[in-house]
Amino acid sequence: MDRIPVKPYEKSNEEARRKAARWREEWLSGIKLGESYDVEAREKAATWAIEWGRQSYKYYLNDYRVAPFCTEIVLEALQLHGGRSILPIRIDRLEDITIGIGSGYSMMGEICGALSAHVIAIGIDVAYRTRETALLRKKVGIATRKFCRLFKEKFGHLRCEDLTNVRFIKDDDSFDLEAAKKFRTGSPPKALQCENIIRFSIYAPLPSEEE
Repeated sequence: MDRIPVKPYEKSNEEARRKAARWREEWLSGIKLGESYDVEAREKAATWAIEWGRQSYKYYLNDYRVAPFCTEIVLEALQLHGGRSILPIRIDRLEDITIGIGSGYSMMGEICGALSAHVIAIGIDVAYRTRETALLRKKVGIATRKFCRLFKEKFGHLRCEDLTNVRFIKDDDSFDLEAAKKFRTGSPPKALQCENIIRFSIYAPLPSEEE
């Protein structure tokens, strides 16, 4: 399926830029950003990702099989929609390969797909710079644990169902339409929590960007 067309990033939208700056200040406080960290690329990627998620919601209500999971959204944003590839290399169809990881392992409510996407990005970032197995495992392990701890500190949980209080799939593997509707209701709706998680997983620096 072709990707859902979304509004392009508009650099001239000053109010949106101010909101993004306030968001970064709140959510990235205490996180070290190195000289290679590109704020504008992250802003572009996150703007595109959130717009794609919002536009695709109608597909959840129709047929969830064509709506993107958060893993796809984060990885596609990091690879294609920052004005440049934020990841050091582009892996063709990476988003499709990782579909099963999204929404807590295909809507089972397990580990958050956006978190998983960032962990995948960590592996790509580190592997691009070293092929020494022991060093690769060490660096990826350190960065993954660091990100998971930070994620849990920010959001309270690592599991999709704990983060959203929603499970999209029933025990008989059928799609739970009422759960999907519930996701966009409430005060505030849980969808806003997921948007913050997606933004955070895109904005969080990769190991090479903390140096």
